[in-house]
Amino acid sequence: MKNRIIIKDLSVRFTDKTVFENYSVEIGENTAIMGPSGSGKTTLLSAIMGLLEFGGEITFEKTPKFSAVFQDNRLFEDFSALDNLLAVAPKERERAKKLLLKLLISEEEAEKPVSQFSGGMKRRVALARALLFGGNVLVLDEVFSGLDEETKKVCAEVIKAEGEDRLILLITHDANEAGLLGIEKIINI
Repeated sequence: MKNRIIIKDLSVRFTDKTVFENYSVEIGENTAIMGPSGSGKTTLLSAIMGLLEFGGEITFEKTPKFSAVFQDNRLFEDFSALDNLLAVAPKERERAKKLLLKLLISEEEAEKPVSQFSGGMKRRVALARALLFGGNVLVLDEVFSGLDEETKKVCAEVIKAEGEDRLILLITHDANEAGLLGIEKIINI
């Protein structure tokens, strides 16, 4: 087992909205979290990663080290694609170059500032950075956003290869995307 997350009696409230009230679930395998917009998918991942205050209890079988692709890419816009990756793993230059190539970003493009990239290219840089960082829990929030079908397939193959020993948590609106990653467990929120 890669890792196991046990969520017990999770409660998350914002000023004007209760998102979760005594929510419990166990995650022990690669999992897709699905539901309509505003249902709490990103809130759940934020609680799991400890990025917001919550009531209840979240425990892990193994100490988690999170690697994430958030809804927004969170890139250093003035940095090159390669330098965005090296910001999280400065000693991994060759591996960073290889990851970018696998994700269809050429060596020439890797040296350009990401401010010059399309949305889909930025998404792939954010994915490469998360994969390079490592971590034993890979959090992917709408990771295929802005990608065409062929590019999604390429990215899915890279995620599967690089994420083989990691617990993958995928937020998506599309069950086909979970299928691309071979994820069978789906939590509907």
